[in-house]
Amino acid sequence: MTLHDTLRELADKAGYMTAIGAGTLAGWLADNWLGLAGVLIAAAGLMVNWYYNHKRLKLQERECG
Repeated sequence: MTLHDTLRELADKAGYMTAIGAGTLAGWLADNWLGLAGVLIAAAGLMVNWYYNHKRLKLQERECG
């Protein structure tokens, strides 16, 4: 095996390892970003729900009171 063959084999292995690492990192980040987006959407929904229920309660108090 010549030096050229050894370097080519090393470059191939480094390319495979980089692709595997990048894919793993991208999958981890995508999963966490989706989880964070879900939490933010749920928090926004909670705030909107609270706001409109508060307004409904005030209207009901005004009508009955």
